[in-house]
Amino acid sequence: MLARRAGRFVCAAVVVMAADAYAQPAAPSPRPRRDAALEAVAATAVSLPPELAADALLRIASSPRVTDREWKRELLIESFFRAYSAHEPYRQATAQAVAPDTGDGARLFAYATSLNRVSLQARAAQMMALVDGPEARELFQWIDLDIAPAVCDGLLAPAVDEYYSALSLVARTTFDDRTEALRFLELFLWRAQLPSEFPAVARALIRFQPSGGEAAYLESVFGFILETGRFDARGFSSSANDIVSRSADLAIAYAKLGVNPYFLMDTLRAYVITQVKGPRCADSMSEAMTPAAFNAALGRTMMEPYIRPIDGATLIPSHVLGSARLEPYWQTGQAKALRQAAIDLRGSGVAPVPLRIRQTEEWLTRAEHLLVNIDQWTGNGEASDRDYFYQKASLYVALLDLVPRSKLRGKTIDSFIEFLRHKDEDRSGQPLWFAFVNHLLELSRGDDRTEILRRFEDAHHPALWVYAQLEQLVPVGTR
Repeated sequence: MLARRAGRFVCAAVVVMAADAYAQPAAPSPRPRRDAALEAVAATAVSLPPELAADALLRIASSPRVTDREWKRELLIESFFRAYSAHEPYRQATAQAVAPDTGDGARLFAYATSLNRVSLQARAAQMMALVDGPEARELFQWIDLDIAPAVCDGLLAPAVDEYYSALSLVARTTFDDRTEALRFLELFLWRAQLPSEFPAVARALIRFQPSGGEAAYLESVFGFILETGRFDARGFSSSANDIVSRSADLAIAYAKLGVNPYFLMDTLRAYVITQVKGPRCADSMSEAMTPAAFNAALGRTMMEPYIRPIDGATLIPSHVLGSARLEPYWQTGQAKALRQAAIDLRGSGVAPVPLRIRQTEEWLTRAEHLLVNIDQWTGNGEASDRDYFYQKASLYVALLDLVPRSKLRGKTIDSFIEFLRHKDEDRSGQPLWFAFVNHLLELSRGDDRTEILRRFEDAHHPALWVYAQLEQLVPVGTR
């Protein structure tokens, strides 16, 4: 009897202990350790100008050294909201050839950094899609596109490809319900109104990887977007052939899913005719070639027997607008003399003078003399400080492209970095400033690595220090 009671007591005690154990909250799993070096870089990065802060935080978040999912999420959210204060709202580009030694050439060089609000926020949303799907959708919805038509007195037009690339990825990867994904994609596609957006929209529709039924619906959506698009003379001239080419790519991709390309190509024909007959920039030549590009696309899509080609000779613009201002550089006496000295040092051939000549004492003496003159140039007489900055930085780049490994090369790097260290106060010029910093970072991935990164670290400049650390902690190819 006692034995049975003792057995029941032991069993009851075990049950109670098990119940107590079940009732206790599980001990939280230890948070992954954060990389101390990257934490230090992130702490400094938030003090940088907003576009640099956002870019640096995105680079940190992309590192495989960030194993703490919550920290990665925090970095992406922080970068997204820092980007709101970026000076440039979106990138601009053109398919036309732009001389680098002009105002538009400098702007194009700066825009290539993608240090603008839309590009940075699209990057953050796209990266968040791999971390937290609902959060990625939330961030994407907060991106204010709000782009304006281009103007004929410049060659550049809005380029927001990153926005539509992020849209297709977020829609495709963050929904369990495909109907909801399609609804999300369509909602933001309707923001597209300008010609320069339409090639990116076509690519996004392909990357969404629709089923046959979805493709049939999305083809009609794209057609309606084309039909309701706004006039933008410069934007159309910059992207006309790309619109035709990408639309044909879309028609071919969807034809493989069983969608007849007739509607899309017929709508594209009407769009091209309307735009070519609309307002035109006086210096634009691409509209004259667009009908031929469309006729070639009919052959690619097998629609030649069903859709009439366009007779470009019958399409006359409704009215002609202004032309682009060239804004050539190297016009003042000192700028012109420095540029000519750099040309003389390089040689007049397609290739620079041979290395054996550039290693001679005579050549190095001439190069050092040019470096001294560049250092002493103050830019008096230039139209703006931005023009002076671009030209002087370009001279340093030209010299670095020529000077072989020597003490003079180290002095040239020192001078260039010292110039950059003192010329970052222009908020509107931040992307242009960083474009030249980035050129040095690219050089640091070669024989100049130790020298450039050490000088960045010793410059006592927060941005240069941060990017030197990123080159070492998050090297290219690991992001």
